[in-house]
Parts: sequence; C-alpha cells; structure tokens
Amino acid sequence: MNLIPDVLYADQESTTWLIVGASRGIGLEFVKQLMARGERIIATVREQWASHASALWGEAGNDHGRCQMYICDVLSEESIVKFVSQISAIPNLKIDYVVINAGVLRYPCRSTEMSFEEFAFHLHTNTIGPIITAQKLLQSQIPIGTIVFMSGDSGSQAQFREMEDGFAAYAASKAALNMAIRHMAAELKRKDDDTIILAMHPGEVNTDMQNVGVTWQVHGVITPEESVSKMMDVIQSKGIQHSGTFWTYENQPYPW
Repeated sequence: MNLIPDVLYADQESTTWLIVGASRGIGLEFVKQLMARGERIIATVREQWASHASALWGEAGNDHGRCQMYICDVLSEESIVKFVSQISAIPNLKIDYVVINAGVLRYPCRSTEMSFEEFAFHLHTNTIGPIITAQKLLQSQIPIGTIVFMSGDSGSQAQFREMEDGFAAYAASKAALNMAIRHMAAELKRKDDDTIILAMHPGEVNTDMQNVGVTWQVHGVITPEESVSKMMDVIQSKGIQHSGTFWTYENQPYPW
C-alpha cells in the first residue's frame, strides 16, 4: 500500500494530511479535494470495508502515488497500533493535518430501546476508536500540527436537538467524543505540546450515513463538496490559541 516515493517528502511546498476513514462520504471527499490541490495524503480504510473503497483506490491510482493507503480499523487497538507503526517508519514524515472521520450511525437507536451491544458499538466507533487513534499518533515520534475530530451538532448538550428521534446512541457517542477532545487539548497544553486539537461540525451533509429516512424535515442539507471545501479553510485558519474548540464548517464556534 505504500505508493509514495520517499523523495516526495522533501517537497516543502505542499502539506501532508492524514484522513482516517476515507473510503466514502466526507473522508473520500477530503481525499479528492486534497489531491486536486496537490497535497500529500495518507488515507485509511477499515479492513472489512476495503473492498468497498473502489472510489478511493481509483482516486489514489490517478495521482501518481501522492495518496498512500493503509488499513486502520478504529474498532481494533491492534490495528491502530500497527497502522501508526507503519507510518512511523516513513523517513522524515511530518503530518500537518490529521482528520479523524471514522464514524457510524445505526438508525434508529433510542435510549428506551437500544441494546447493550448497539450502544457499545456507537461508543467504540465514534468515541473510543477516534480518541485512541489520536492518542497513538501523539505518542509516536511523528510531528503533528493539527488533529481534527469529526463531531456534529447532535453531540452538543448546550444545544440539544429534541426532534432527533432515534439518535440517542449516536448523539451520546459524539457528546462523549467532545468531552474527551476537550480533555485531550487541555492535557497537551499542560505538557507544552503545540499540537492543535479541534472538533468540527461538518453541517447536514448529504452522505450515505445522513440518508437514513428520518421522520423530521432536515434543513440546510449541503453536498460533501461544499462541506469539505469550507472545513479545510476553517481547519487551516486555526492556531494553538484555538486548541480545544468546536467549529462549524461555516467558521462559527459551536456550543458544547
């Protein structure tokens, strides 16, 4: 899967992005737009979804090896550790931006009905996996500029969305992710680590995960193209003073 010649890492005119969860939706759109901009990309897929990542394979193959692809299953600590070990072996690697996009929504999943297994699955995929992935990256020797977690308005406790029937497990997992993000940023600040930690609300994006047949009207649906284009601008505009903050794709602070 290592498709990038080491010599490309000597090119200082482009930045390196790691997209965790890149086989479809928002993650795939990040890869498409970053490749169009000539950036270097490390993209991951979960092993069981690798056969469904044909669009990503096609994109990677069309760019003369600037997109490296790896397996990273956020449900497996062993897989996360193996992935981080693999990229740690790349000479002179510096990652400017990490986007942790892996996530799941199994709809409906209500507090009054969901099983132990379903709730645990949401927490493992949307909270524990992303946080442990970031943790292992931070514990490596790879210099990292910014880590962005894909959160969402469903995870805001200050702006609770009562109409979201069937979103209990998803919303709870994103709220837990948000709290862990804030602690991660605070812990890094205490260590004088200048890695920037951000949470992002991508908007109501028209992806497979969003198309679950909800019973209420969803307003302001946008395309993955618009969401990612605007998020990249937001991400690149933030400095260390913004670490531990939550932003929308329209560059507005979002309430926790």
